[in-house]
Amino acid sequence: DEELDKMADQLDPCLEGRDVRFVQSFLSLDRKRRICIFEAPDADLVREGYRTAGVKFERVWPAELITADD
Repeated sequence: DEELDKMADQLDPCLEGRDVRFVQSFLSLDRKRRICIFEAPDADLVREGYRTAGVKFERVWPAELITADD
């Protein structure tokens, strides 16, 4: 948890400056993988924020929310 908090502290200012808002994340039960959901103008801004913060990531892709009402 300390490591996740440290990454968030590094990442938050880099994303805020790019109009990227954290929505939620999912952490695997073995705590080895995490999927983070952001609201952003585009995926490149999320990538730039992670790179600027020096936080490692595997990939960023655009997605659309699909709900039961759709």
